[in-house]
Amino acid sequence: MYVILTTKPGQFRTEPGDHHIVPRELYDYLFCGRLRARFVIAELNEASARVRIIDEADASLVNNVPAKFLPKFKTLDDARMELDHLARFGDLDVKLVRHDLPSDPNVAAAQVRITFLPQNGRTVEAAPGSSLLRVSLREQGGIPFKCGGGICGTCKCRIVTGLENTDPVKPKERKHLTAEQFAQGWRMACQTLVRGDVSVTW
Repeated sequence: MYVILTTKPGQFRTEPGDHHIVPRELYDYLFCGRLRARFVIAELNEASARVRIIDEADASLVNNVPAKFLPKFKTLDDARMELDHLARFGDLDVKLVRHDLPSDPNVAAAQVRITFLPQNGRTVEAAPGSSLLRVSLREQGGIPFKCGGGICGTCKCRIVTGLENTDPVKPKERKHLTAEQFAQGWRMACQTLVRGDVSVTW
C-alpha cells in the first residue's frame, strides 16, 4: 500500500512519523516554473502508522496524523498515476519533476542557502519558495519582527546578495519601503519568498 506525502514550501512539510512509512520517490510540482509543492510517494507497511505535519513558521507546531486518513494506492504505479493526473491541468504550465531521494528522506532535495550576516554569517538551508521570516524563526536567524503579517514593518531587512532569487515585491511592502530602498535590496522578510541562495542583513 502507498500514500502521498505533501509539502508546501514555506507553509508546512509532511514526513513519516515512524519506520512504518518508507519514502520511495520524490517529486517537485512546478506551476509556471515555480515550485508550489513537493510530493513523496511512500510505502505504508502498517495501518496504524502516523505522519507528522510540521508548521514551517514554528517547528514546535507538529500534528501527528494517523495514516488511515490519507488516500491509499494499491501499487506504486497507482500513486504515480495520481500525481500524473495532478500535472494535467488543461493548458496550464504544470509539471512534475522527479528527484532522487536524499540520504535523509526527511530532507527535501534542491535546498536553498540563506546566510544571516549579523549572526556571524550563519548559513541555513530551506526549501525553495520558503518565507524568509519563517526560515528565520525556525532556524533562529534573528530577523526582528512583531506581527509577521506585513502590517508593522518591523521585519525590514536588506538582501545583500541573491536579490534576484527572491519573488516580486508585494503591495504590503510598498507601504513601508520606498522605491530607492527596493533598489538597494530592502525587503520585508514576512512577505519575501526565497527561490535561491541569499544573504541578508538588517
